[in-house]
Amino acid sequence: MSYGTELKFIKEQMRRAFDAYGAIPFNTAQKSAFDLVTDVDKNIEKAVSAAIAERFPTDKILGEEFSFAQSITGRTWTIDPIDGTCNMASGSKLYGMQCSLIDGGDIVAAAVYLPHLGEWICAEKGKGCFVNDRRVTVDPSATPNNAIISFGDYPHGKERVAEIQHKAIGALYPVIAKIRMFGAACMDFSFAAQGRTHGTVVITKNLWDIAPGILLCREAGATVTDLKGLSYRFGADGVIVAANAELAELVRKSFEQKLSFDAPESKTRHDFDACVFDFDGVITDTEKFHYAAWRKAFAAVGAELTQAEYAPLKSTGKPNIIAFCERKLGRALAAAERETVVSVKDDTFKTLIEKISRADMINGAAELLARLDKDMIKTAVASSASTTRSTINKLGLDAYFDAVVDANDGYAKKPAPDVFLAAAKAVNASPKRCIAFEDSAAGIEAALACGMTVVAVGGIKHKDALFCLPDLAAFCKLLG
Repeated sequence: MSYGTELKFIKEQMRRAFDAYGAIPFNTAQKSAFDLVTDVDKNIEKAVSAAIAERFPTDKILGEEFSFAQSITGRTWTIDPIDGTCNMASGSKLYGMQCSLIDGGDIVAAAVYLPHLGEWICAEKGKGCFVNDRRVTVDPSATPNNAIISFGDYPHGKERVAEIQHKAIGALYPVIAKIRMFGAACMDFSFAAQGRTHGTVVITKNLWDIAPGILLCREAGATVTDLKGLSYRFGADGVIVAANAELAELVRKSFEQKLSFDAPESKTRHDFDACVFDFDGVITDTEKFHYAAWRKAFAAVGAELTQAEYAPLKSTGKPNIIAFCERKLGRALAAAERETVVSVKDDTFKTLIEKISRADMINGAAELLARLDKDMIKTAVASSASTTRSTINKLGLDAYFDAVVDANDGYAKKPAPDVFLAAAKAVNASPKRCIAFEDSAAGIEAALACGMTVVAVGGIKHKDALFCLPDLAAFCKLLG
C-alpha cells in the first residue's frame, strides 16, 4: 500500500504551521517539573491536528500537547510540534518538528523537519529514507572505536530506568569513540539515519517522540530494537538504533539486566537472563475454570473428576484428559461422546473465562511482574492453553511480557519441551539461562527437559525444582 499522498499532505501541513508560528516571539511555561511548553508547540499542534481532522476525519491523533488518541488502532497520526522545546527556549538550534502515520500497528510514513539545517527527513514504509529527496542510509562500516552513539535525555520520574541508562553509558564509554546527548529525539534519529552518528538510544514510551525516527532509521538500514535487544513494539521502555549488528549487540549488552538472588539455604547466588511463566495457575487462577469445565464435561458422559485426579492432568492437553476419562469409565468413548466432552468443556470454559479479572491473579503475580518490568528483565509466557493470549489481553497484561507462546502456535503439548524452547528463543535467551515458573507436573518436566531452572508453585512438589513455593508472593520474598 502506498502512503505517498499522506506523506505529501503532512509535510505541507507541517511547513504551513511552522511558517505561521515557528518564527514569532513566544511565551514559555513550565509543563512539568523538568519540561517546558511554548505557544509555538500548542499553536503548531492545533493547526496540524485541525488539518488532519479535516482531510482524514476518521483517523486518530496522538499529539504531545493535546493527545486525542487513547489507543493505537487503525490509522493514528503522531504529532510532536516542537521536539526539543527546552533547546528552542534556550536559543539552541537543535530542535525540529516530527509527525508519523501508524496504520494497523505499523509505522508507515514519517516526516521530520529540522528548520535550522534546512532539512526534511522523510520515509515511507518499504521505500527508503530521504533527506530533501536524496536517499540516505546508515554507515554500516562503523566500528566501536570510531562510532558516535547519542543518548536521549535521562527519563525523569523513572529513577530505575535512569539508573540503568547511566550504567549503560558507563559501560559504553570505554569501548566506543564518542557519546553525545543532543536533547531532541528528532536529531538523534535523523543523524543516525544519514550516518552523522552511528546509533542512538532514546528511552521513552511516547510515540510522538520516537515513531517518526524509528521508521526513518529502519528505512535507512539500521538495526532497531527495544532496550532488551528484542524487536521494538509499542509500549517498550525505549528504543536502540545501531548502524550495524556489532554496534547493536554492544549497546544491547550495556543495557542487559539479570534476575539475581541468593538461595536462602545454600547461600548460592543465582542469576538468569529471562523469566518464563506458565500462565494458568501461575499468573492467573484460570485452573479453577478449567477444572470446573472438565468436571462438567466428564459428567456429561457419566464420569466423575476430582481435584486430586485433575492435578496431574493439567497442561497435558485434551487427548490425555479424555483418555483418563475413558480409563475411569472402563471403556472407549464413542465418537459422538468425544464430541460432547470437547464441546461441553470448551463452551463451559469460554463462559467462565469471560468473568476473569485481575482479582483472579495468583497471589504475588502482579507484584513480581511489576518488579521485572521495572528492572527490565526479559519475560515470556510458555502455555499449552489456547486462550492465553486473549486472557492476557483481557487483563491488560500485554506490556509485561516480551513474548507469548501458546497452543495456537502449534507446538506439542507439555511435557514436550517445545513451548519452553520457543519462548526462550523468542526472547533471545539460552534455555539454561532461563528460570521457569510452573504449577503442573507436565510443565515442570517440560521446562527441565530443555535445561531451564524451575520454580514449582501452587503446592506441587518436585525433587528437581530449585524451589517449591505456594505462590509467586513467596518468590518475591526471596528477592528481598
